[in-house]
Order: sequence, then C-alpha cells, then structure tokens
Amino acid sequence: MRPKTVVVSLPVEDPERSLRFYRDGLQLRTDGVEDGIILFELPNLSLFLIERGEYASYAERAGITPSVPAPGALIVSCAIGSRNELDDTLSRAVAAGGSVPRPADTYDGSYMGYFADPDGHLWELVFNARTESAPAPDVDA
Repeated sequence: MRPKTVVVSLPVEDPERSLRFYRDGLQLRTDGVEDGIILFELPNLSLFLIERGEYASYAERAGITPSVPAPGALIVSCAIGSRNELDDTLSRAVAAGGSVPRPADTYDGSYMGYFADPDGHLWELVFNARTESAPAPDVDA
C-alpha cells in the first residue's frame, strides 16, 4: 500500500469547541467545513473533525455495527522542530481548553510531551535532537 494522503477523522462532541481549540488555540489552518466535517491540512496528514454522532454513518458504510467511539481511542504522533516549539504547543493546548497529563520530559533520547484535546484525543509531540540535527540523506547515491 502506498497512500497518497493519510486522513485521520476524530469524532468530537462539540464541533464548534473543537474548531476553536485546533484553529484558535493550536493555530492550525482550517480549510473550512464541508458536509459537517471540519478540515485541517497538515504536512503529510489531513485531519477531519466529525461530530461524534456522525461516526455511526461511517461505521454503517463500512458494514460494521455502529457504536460511539470512546474518547482517546487513538494517539496522533507528530515530529516537532524544537524543544521550544513543543513546550509552546503544550502551553497553547492548555490555554485553549485541552490538558497536559504530565510535563514534557526526555525519553530514549527524545524530548516528548502529550496533550489531550477537549474530547480526550491524545496527541504525542516528539522532538528528537539526533534526527533533527543529522545531515539530510544523499538521495542521488
């Protein structure tokens, strides 16, 4: 499989609250709302926010028994460009109504932090100084 685009759809309780969190709080650029789905285009990822109740229609289309998903049922991981950017993102997440379960810390050579959005979806932010400072691979070799 070689996907051209990866899309993650997060079911949310209150789309307007989630829009404010991601757009205003985390400063993600939104591509608008289409058919009730709030669209965000990130590098290498399309993030869709769908109303939690709409999840059932997707499940039915897939031929599975619809159920309301539990908050925090997945983790979205992102590589971050610096320790300062990671810390700043965690601060903005809290100011926008999210939570940080514990302070950012170093783990296995990486600086890592976590935040949960207002619906409990967990985001993992990782700054790895070893890979960020490594020279770019020679693609012509």
